Amino acid sequence: MKNGKRKVETPIQSQLREDDDVAQLFFLVSGENPTLPFSEIKAILDAEAIPHRVLEGLTQVLRIEASPSCIEHVKFRSAMTRICGMEVFNCGAELEEILENVRKAELSSVIGEGESFTVRISRVRRSTPQIAGTTLEKKIGEIIQKSVQETRVDLKTPAKTLFGVLTDDRFIFGLKAATLRHGEYLERGPRRKIFFHPAAMPVKLARCMVNLAQPREGDLVLDPFCGTGSFLVEAGLMGCRALGFDVKRRMVRGTLRNLSLYGIVPEGLAVADARLVPLSEASVGCIVTDPPYGTSATTLGMETRELFGNFLSNAGDAVEKGRLVCLAAPRTLGVQEVGERSGLKHLESHFIYIHHSLTREVAVFRRE
Repeated sequence: MKNGKRKVETPIQSQLREDDDVAQLFFLVSGENPTLPFSEIKAILDAEAIPHRVLEGLTQVLRIEASPSCIEHVKFRSAMTRICGMEVFNCGAELEEILENVRKAELSSVIGEGESFTVRISRVRRSTPQIAGTTLEKKIGEIIQKSVQETRVDLKTPAKTLFGVLTDDRFIFGLKAATLRHGEYLERGPRRKIFFHPAAMPVKLARCMVNLAQPREGDLVLDPFCGTGSFLVEAGLMGCRALGFDVKRRMVRGTLRNLSLYGIVPEGLAVADARLVPLSEASVGCIVTDPPYGTSATTLGMETRELFGNFLSNAGDAVEKGRLVCLAAPRTLGVQEVGERSGLKHLESHFIYIHHSLTREVAVFRRE
């Protein structure tokens, strides 16, 4: 206590303190966007009601305090996470400092006697070029063999992988808990689907946006501009119920074909104008959508800003109170102002450069 003031714990800190299973975790994420991958992880944890505390955000590495069980949720849902790890230590990116921390670490807590292991080092954006990754792997491996009895190095099929990341003049080291394979997103790419449109949302971004909307398993996810069904496919594969509308009958039929390709039976698909969504108030868990804009889009002869405003004013009421709307828009639209005028609370925005005339804004709102 300082100056007679007591430090007040947040509810999350209190929950974490009471949980014996809490650990420090780290996530190596993709570098395709500086903010989306971190927000996706945090949204997944919030959606699954997992108490957590963000410790630090480094370039492509997020450190948190949470139950290790959350890794399975991130592994199942995330599109932009590459490696999940349980942290043993973190330190400055100096060779001797790293090796000293390895010597001091309680390695027997992560590698059992007689277990095989390997050490792998990842370098983010040429960080710390003075340290050779292969040399560091070898030196750490030698220390582990001396510290834990009867361990052996196995480069092909190790029982455990110790994983270190060099980023921002820091070194994060721990036990690799999960590797996310993203080949499935290539397999679900726009041209692999039965029904294709050049304006279709990229699969990884579609999955990320669904996560940002924080649906839970069994929730009804609405896309009122369903197009080729990219968002509904990802929501369905995550165990959510899918509901879609589009003003074009051809798009609705195409969405149905794409959903069927992945064995997803929608809750409903209909030809409908998103400005007049045929739903009762608070009838859906969340909305994830990419309203039309650009030369290949159909805006029913309306200005894009007017279309977004009419859609948000109407469709926003269909979301349960306290739940989220995630949408994409051109940055020039000023969608934050449009959403707030429609009675929604703006929570965050992320920006994705597409080409010289389009930067896409991914915005998240909450219905108050």
